[in-house]
Amino acid sequence: MTNKNQLQSIKDPQRKIRNMTLIVACIIGFFVVTAVVLLTLLNHVMLQQTRQYLGEISNQCRAAIEKQIEGDLMTIQGVSAFFDDTLDEQSIIERLETENNRNSFIRMSYIDRDYRATVVDIDGSVYTDVDMSDQPVIEAAMNGTLGLSDIMHDRLADKDIVLYATPVYQDDEIVGVMGATRSVDSFSTIIQQPLFGTHGLNLVIRQNGEAILALDEILQEQGNFLEMINFDSQTRKKLEQAIATQSAYTFSFEDSGRQYWGTINTLGYNDWYLVSVVPAYYINQGYQQMMFVFIVTILLLIVVFSFLLLYTNHIRHVSTQRIEHLAYYDDITGAYNTHKFMELAAARLSEDKNYALVLLDLHGFKFINASFGFSVGDRLLCGVSDILSQALGADEIYYHRFADQFGFLLHTQDESVIRKRVTAIMDAISAFELVPGDSHPIHCYCGIKVNQHDSKELNIGLMQDRAAAALAQVKNLHGNHLAFYDHTLLERAQHKNHIEQHMHAALRNREFIAYLQPKYDLHTEQIVSAEALVRWQRPDGSLVPPGDFIPIFEQNGFITQLDLYIFEEVCRTQRRWLDEGLPIVPISVNQSRLLFYQKNYLETVHGLVSKYDLDPKYIIIEVTESLATNKAEEIASVISGLHTLGFSVSMDDFGSGYSSLNVLRKLSIDELKLDRDFLSSTELEARSRIILRNILELARELHITTVCEGVETRIQADQLRDMGCDIAQGYFFSRPIDIESFTKLAFGTE
Repeated sequence: MTNKNQLQSIKDPQRKIRNMTLIVACIIGFFVVTAVVLLTLLNHVMLQQTRQYLGEISNQCRAAIEKQIEGDLMTIQGVSAFFDDTLDEQSIIERLETENNRNSFIRMSYIDRDYRATVVDIDGSVYTDVDMSDQPVIEAAMNGTLGLSDIMHDRLADKDIVLYATPVYQDDEIVGVMGATRSVDSFSTIIQQPLFGTHGLNLVIRQNGEAILALDEILQEQGNFLEMINFDSQTRKKLEQAIATQSAYTFSFEDSGRQYWGTINTLGYNDWYLVSVVPAYYINQGYQQMMFVFIVTILLLIVVFSFLLLYTNHIRHVSTQRIEHLAYYDDITGAYNTHKFMELAAARLSEDKNYALVLLDLHGFKFINASFGFSVGDRLLCGVSDILSQALGADEIYYHRFADQFGFLLHTQDESVIRKRVTAIMDAISAFELVPGDSHPIHCYCGIKVNQHDSKELNIGLMQDRAAAALAQVKNLHGNHLAFYDHTLLERAQHKNHIEQHMHAALRNREFIAYLQPKYDLHTEQIVSAEALVRWQRPDGSLVPPGDFIPIFEQNGFITQLDLYIFEEVCRTQRRWLDEGLPIVPISVNQSRLLFYQKNYLETVHGLVSKYDLDPKYIIIEVTESLATNKAEEIASVISGLHTLGFSVSMDDFGSGYSSLNVLRKLSIDELKLDRDFLSSTELEARSRIILRNILELARELHITTVCEGVETRIQADQLRDMGCDIAQGYFFSRPIDIESFTKLAFGTE
């Protein structure tokens, strides 16, 4: 029994060892099999992710090129609406010059049905009777197809260009073609954007493999993509099939001992294809690290297999994050790039329509880079990104669109809320300090598209285009501005273009007419003076409302010429009255901010009254309170100069600002025109009466004549007289009338 027990005691450990060995062997076998299976699965997943990420990055470049082409085609389609076969050559040249200065084309042309072109270069050079019959894209446009030419070399500009062409219609018939020439540099800039840092590249090839857009060294070294790479037969065959069928294809190849991944896809124009190539190392490096860890683990009998799994997941996560960051985030600011933003915004809009898209652009960013250096410019971009990050909520996103332009989604459709929030963001950006101790002003402007409640189109791309259209409306305004997109933007742009095209001719043809609105003494109810107003009467007798052209003239600066024109009309009228033996009536003339700030302003107005041999005391210079509150010292100096010359000065719209009394303290004025907002009802409200009575008393003590405009009822006139107002102006007494009618009314002449 004892021997049996001893034998059993020996056999048991051996059995345990054998069992343990078997278990360990099974475990090792299990881990080995598991490792092999996992490696195979991971390899498959990595290949799928590689194709996905590479395809997404390539699609970004493809979308940018297509957007450039489609935007250019839309531009010349819009321009073509202003051309037809009734225009003479000079009109065509003038319109081409106007439109060419509004875009980035290097040349624009109008081609008639005989394929004879009138061409205007961006430098102002004009070529007429140019034969364009050898251009297929022109011929196609003559047949109703808008399109884009192949790349060709331009001898005049000494650079490679493409030619856009679109039909010009008149009464639904093609009467010509609008052409526009763009340097291929704009496309080169797109494809030369960094890909996976600076390690990848994009190029555009033709169907035969010829590279037409790429880095210069690629084009110089070998002009054909299919020939410059030693593809294996299967890859080459599939590439040729993809090109032949105009389909996307992801491929890999080896060159100079290095492995690469690439993708090819048609651009949809001519026979152009976009090729994107990235070294495999920068995509596969996370996978290679995982392979190493697995092999080591297998050699060590997978002692710490659980740790390996965690580590593997970590490496994979880091690798995915790195690739995702390169594909979806801006390198400078760390904000989303356009592709990622559009993806996230589309997802949000599909779930909730209650959003508005805002595009924000910085004024003078190129000047900042040139003056302070690119590092300061980059710091400003990062500062804007930080401001947006802090200002937006958890359900709102933003992105760095390009250069100095950002965009963001606000989770609201309330325009007042949007205006308040966007204004606060712009104010925060304006307060950003570029350089310590330097108060360089930073201004920005915003275009906003609100996604309407009843909108069925949730296309974020369409919202972005419309926000960009709104952005263009305030691009040239100084300071911080914002604009909302509405469906009248296009009509307003066309109206503005029409006004600006005709304003100079209208001034030459004396279509602008001075109207006079009488001003009455409230005690005698006799005419004592008048205000000069402008009306635009077209040759057909129709009137253009002042609200339709005055704001445009104030924006483009033409208001200064119109102000001086009306000033001279007033001088001419007063001279005629004197020559006819009539008494002279003082007339007030409005002066715009731009004209009032001109250095030679005093010499100009003095020269006009001297030209007509008039006493300046009969002309009252009107300035608005808003003008007077800015640059008070400069304004005071000009007013003093006007007084020295003998002019009287009136302050218009008094009470519309927030510093009226301070203005009275700083400026020496002769007449005070009270803002029509004081007359808010037929009978003056109690609060308005108190304010008016005290203003009138203050003006009386300062020996300032008071005028109230906008008087429409007898009750208002009587109340103003009783409170001590001197003069009234408004429809109760007379609407603005032409000079002949005023002469009859004021002097009783026939």
